[in-house]
Amino acid sequence: MLILKKNSNLILTIAACALFSFSVAWAQQTIPDDQILAKIGSRTVTEGDLKQMANAVPEKFRYYYQTPEGRKQTLDYIVNIYALAAEAEKQGLDKTPDAEKLLAFTRNDLLARLLLDKMTKESPAPSEADGKKYFEQNKTEFSTPESIKLHHVLVENEKEAKDVLARLKKGEKFAEIATQVSICPSKTKGGDLDWMPKGSLVPEIEEVAFKMKKGQIEGPVKSKFGYHILFLEDSKPAEEASFDQVKEYIIEQLKYQKQQEQYEKIADSLRKKMNVQILLPIEDPKPVESAPVGGPKANPKN
Repeated sequence: MLILKKNSNLILTIAACALFSFSVAWAQQTIPDDQILAKIGSRTVTEGDLKQMANAVPEKFRYYYQTPEGRKQTLDYIVNIYALAAEAEKQGLDKTPDAEKLLAFTRNDLLARLLLDKMTKESPAPSEADGKKYFEQNKTEFSTPESIKLHHVLVENEKEAKDVLARLKKGEKFAEIATQVSICPSKTKGGDLDWMPKGSLVPEIEEVAFKMKKGQIEGPVKSKFGYHILFLEDSKPAEEASFDQVKEYIIEQLKYQKQQEQYEKIADSLRKKMNVQILLPIEDPKPVESAPVGGPKANPKN
């Protein structure tokens, strides 16, 4: 009976989701693009405007803009933009020289984006095989190194470090001693350094700490900062991510990289075609004056 109940709940959930999706899709199909959804003075916002805004976002986020809540938020955003722009025009802000230059640049920027979108739209997207190849060649990028949750007490000399060890042997708590005597800012957290990946600690500490066992206390260990008493709370082995875990991220990065390469290729071709000349003067960097080795000398007293 329990299994039947769980399956029934699952079926009801799936049915509800399907019904909701169908309702949203059906509602949108019945609204013509020229239907007015809002008026701001003499301006209007139509169903087509709303769809255009939704289509401008990445596909994986697009579904939200098709939900009733997403549609309302999008409409509110468009209305606010129109209202603010209308007030700016009323105050003549669009007629200022700075605004005219900015509007002209914004127009050119938009046209450039439309051209790039048109020229790269038919370019094949990176395939799963491309992503797999990149993953195999760059596995270290997606691996998590061995890490430890380390605590320490840092003091200035060996005698103080041995005093800390003596107090620990008597049963005093590590965190309380760290708070009282440590000269490291971590004293405010009882000496807790949090999780530290391999390669992030000074060599003297790392050599000892990554050989310690869970719950072990070790020291004194000398470094350029002073003397350390170490406590290892826990450790995690190194882990490698699977391709499935990072596939979406890799393909998005390859897609972006490909777009950048195409952008540079297209821009370079057009610059040559239009005989672009860069007239920005190149100045030799001035040498930075350094202080004498001994530092600045004080002026002699009269």
